[in-house]
Amino acid sequence: MKYLELTGGYRTALADGTLVADSPKHMATEEFYRAYPGDRLRLCEEGYLFAPAVFSMERDPVYLYSYAYQPEENWSHYTGNLTPEGYGREDYVFAEECWFRVCVRRKDGGDITEADLGCADTLVALDTAGEESKHAGMPAPEAPKPWFRQEIEITADTVNRLTEAVGCDAAGEVTVGAINKNKRGIMKLCVLTDTHYTVNGTWEDTACNISSVARRVGYDAIIHLGDLTDGMVSKKVTEKYAGRILDDLESCGVPVYVTIGNHDSNYFRNRDNAYTVEEMQRIYRLGGEEERLDYYVDVPEFSVRMIFLSSFDDRACIRYGYTEEQTEWLESVLSAAEPGTRFLIFSHDAPLAKLDYWSFHVQNGQKLLDVLEKYNSLEQYQIVGFFYGHTHADYIFGECSFPVVSVGCAKLEYFTDKKPYGAAAWPRMADTVTQDLWDSVVIDFERQKISLVRFGAGNDREVSFAKKESIYRNVEILRRTGRTTKVWAHRGASAHAPENTLPAFELAQVLGADGIELDVQLSRDGVPVVIHDERIDRVSDGTGNVRDYTLRELRRFNMNRKFPAYGEVVIPTLSEVYDLVKRTDLAINLELKNSVVFYEGMEELVLELAREKGLEDRVIYSSFNHYSMRKMKKLKPSARVAFLCSDGILDGAGYAVRNGAYALHPSLKNMEYPGLDLVRECHDRNIKVHVWTVNEERDLERMKSAGVDAVITNYVERG
Repeated sequence: MKYLELTGGYRTALADGTLVADSPKHMATEEFYRAYPGDRLRLCEEGYLFAPAVFSMERDPVYLYSYAYQPEENWSHYTGNLTPEGYGREDYVFAEECWFRVCVRRKDGGDITEADLGCADTLVALDTAGEESKHAGMPAPEAPKPWFRQEIEITADTVNRLTEAVGCDAAGEVTVGAINKNKRGIMKLCVLTDTHYTVNGTWEDTACNISSVARRVGYDAIIHLGDLTDGMVSKKVTEKYAGRILDDLESCGVPVYVTIGNHDSNYFRNRDNAYTVEEMQRIYRLGGEEERLDYYVDVPEFSVRMIFLSSFDDRACIRYGYTEEQTEWLESVLSAAEPGTRFLIFSHDAPLAKLDYWSFHVQNGQKLLDVLEKYNSLEQYQIVGFFYGHTHADYIFGECSFPVVSVGCAKLEYFTDKKPYGAAAWPRMADTVTQDLWDSVVIDFERQKISLVRFGAGNDREVSFAKKESIYRNVEILRRTGRTTKVWAHRGASAHAPENTLPAFELAQVLGADGIELDVQLSRDGVPVVIHDERIDRVSDGTGNVRDYTLRELRRFNMNRKFPAYGEVVIPTLSEVYDLVKRTDLAINLELKNSVVFYEGMEELVLELAREKGLEDRVIYSSFNHYSMRKMKKLKPSARVAFLCSDGILDGAGYAVRNGAYALHPSLKNMEYPGLDLVRECHDRNIKVHVWTVNEERDLERMKSAGVDAVITNYVERG
């Protein structure tokens, strides 16, 4: 017999069997339970009625073959059996293997009371018709499925051949004596990632397969690179699911280590449901210091220090990456190691955004790599490899002095989009060997070689970790400096930070922009302030016209309505932006917002400010008010002015020349006029072409092919 855990305040939505926390009249099982033919549900107390919601073993392929997460981490299919008339006291006997939930209400129709909740966990029992063991959570099968058996033998044989292990017993399992005969200093790890545990998923098969191979090869450790679950259910249920995974791995009899993934913080349901650092340390059984998710483990027999890094904070402005404090901690851990130490680095996310489809920027990723490169350049240390998951794809990045290795996801999943360039996503199918995917990582320290022996979908891989020249920084520098079409950040990095604010301009520089575009208006007391609209309503928590407020009054408003992680952000003055930009080599495209409100004296103010800040040679002035641009040229003949246009202009190049313009700034739509070759016409007259707003990658490539001088975009990282 097994009692079912019920939670108060739920009702069952009849459409799909999901539970919604909005009714005081019901208790229900939040967790799904598995039933087998002949199992019996029964009520254990008088005064209540119950009804099960039954889910078949059928899986919806949308969760396997597209980027989608089922809201309740449930891959079973609701049969639609539950109706308001279906509540009763009679026992319910299951005819087929299935998943189910139970909903309970009072017989008198009243609201659930504290007394009801007090007996909730003993109200409903499941009597099993078969072995009790198969109802203990969702246990791994005792024997592998037929389609995995040959793969188990091939994997074990390959690993043992690489380690020269001999002396297996009659059952094919490596004896301790045989393991000790490995004289060549070869470390064996089981590495898996992104299990994304779900009801009716495939974890139980994965656990059985890992256990079967582990008995035959004798791993030194098992490493899980994060995202154990989808992180979308309650904290209590996520803890159960994560615990089952870790229990299954620990049953292999070797140490198990986890890096924290973005889903592991359990925030995907909502921020209130997220785990604290202390909770994650406990739930994922992490080692190390209090109040941190990073830790390291020494393996003296191999002179190895394994370092485990967290790489995600959903509360941060840039969620993926590493903190300054983390990189300092990493350096302290590296420097404190004994001479001769080899380092293995494990992280859920990659250190560079180009290795991760989901990251527009990995905070301090380059800095972290710089620290690792520094220690790999020292004779007394060696970085053996950096291993990560998250991308749900295979890739070996070769631009560092050590290998950076991505491992595909253990979750049954196959789609090729939303993967970083160059990564491999392998075809997957349930009830075949390709259902599973994880690696045995064999590290041969003598030969300076890592062999990744694939179980399931994909191929074996091999990579040397002999020290070599690091080129990743040079590659990035060449990519940026080699641009013929420059990338200017539209109102700063406005896709990722509050537009026209200091954080947006700072981020633009971090993301590799060649320049920034910003808008200027005047406050009531005549101060140039940076904001696009004539009114503050769209971007702030206030209302009204910019021109009706003094600078001091404008500073009282929060100019951040879109990016909560940035908190309160004030409107910047043009002077403050110039002070920020002076420390960089960013070009400045200043748009005068004077085509609706004709700010008197604006041209003189911005010209004088650029002179004061020593930025006269870096500023391009633009406006839809072409009269204003002509005035700028009269005030300062050397000023570089540009005409903004959103509609077609006949003989745009000639128009620019006749009026002394440095450039034309057409909209992206302007570049689509049939028969128009605006870029050639302008370049023939020595006029630059800067196009706005170019956000889609296909349009960016089109503008590059057309030879435009700069694109103005919200997405700097796409350049």
